[in-house]
Amino acid sequence: MFSIVSITIIFILVVALSIIIYMYNKEKQKGQKYKQGIIAQKEYLQNMSHDIRTPMNAICGFSQILCNKQIRDMLSEEEISEYGVIIQSNTDLLSTLVNDILDISDMESGKYRMNIGICNVNDVCRKAISTVKYRCPDGVNMYMTTDVDDAYTIESDTKRVEQVIMNYLTNAEKHTESGEIHVHVSLDENPGMVTFSVTDTGEGVPPENAERIFGRFEKFNTIKGGTGLGLPICRKIATQLGGEAKLDLTHQGKGARFIFTHPVRA
Repeated sequence: MFSIVSITIIFILVVALSIIIYMYNKEKQKGQKYKQGIIAQKEYLQNMSHDIRTPMNAICGFSQILCNKQIRDMLSEEEISEYGVIIQSNTDLLSTLVNDILDISDMESGKYRMNIGICNVNDVCRKAISTVKYRCPDGVNMYMTTDVDDAYTIESDTKRVEQVIMNYLTNAEKHTESGEIHVHVSLDENPGMVTFSVTDTGEGVPPENAERIFGRFEKFNTIKGGTGLGLPICRKIATQLGGEAKLDLTHQGKGARFIFTHPVRA
């Protein structure tokens, strides 16, 4: 009897001790993750403050130049126009940073809404290109090809489709210093889906990071501007629209190819 009780007590103690060790290790891991999270958050805030200050300084600096009559009178029309483009470019960049933060916040809180209507596939690509093309580096050719007729439409949120393509293009512009950025539309690549793709000749993405780059705040090159939210937003939009946003791992050659698939709903 005693031996049975002893064995039972020992068994209970072993189980209890195992649970305590498990909980301790789990809490320890949480603590390590928390510390890592604090470090990552600190680095992110430092990068974010830099990303925000850079366009703000450009906007303020060049605005002061153009608003000062004495200095402005000394400038040529070409210089005035150039400074205006710089102000516009940095205003758009700052707006993108703020919108990315607001969008991801709305997605997390469930306030992100889709306005489904008629979306012209080719037009939405052209508009996305025209919106970001002026930021394209010198020597990089940005262009579009399509396999669909100009009248072809789908049921979707035009604004969100454009946002995905713009985010892809913006990402390509950051990482492509020469060569080309190519937007393509296909109905054959993934049957039943419209496939939008953005291919660049930039630095590319290692296959092992194909999923990680779609994580929030992930930036492998901290020198490049941005929030690290553009690609995660693309994936969330694509998922809500019934499609997929991903890196094309079958792409061969220099650079990267990002894909956005959307169901064919006429």
